[in-house]
Amino acid sequence: MADDMTTKPAIETILERIIAFEKRFEIRFEQSESRTEQFEKQVASRFDKMDERFDSIDNEIDRVASVAHSTKAEMLSLRADFRELRAQLKEVLPIPQTP
Repeated sequence: MADDMTTKPAIETILERIIAFEKRFEIRFEQSESRTEQFEKQVASRFDKMDERFDSIDNEIDRVASVAHSTKAEMLSLRADFRELRAQLKEVLPIPQTP
């Protein structure tokens, strides 16, 4: 019986410490999960913003390419008109004579 009187409080104390440790561990684990969820939300938000920026840049590049294409077409048309005007001027204007 003397052994039971000595070991029973020690076992109860150890069990109480294990239970307290388990509770602390659960609390810390829940806090860790909460922080992880917050971090995931922040990362997702930043990726969404980056995706929006890339879409905006892509649209701007498309717009610039369209303007460049139309400018090139206008320049080709202008060159053709200039050639035609030069040909017409050659027909109308006298050819200068060099002495």
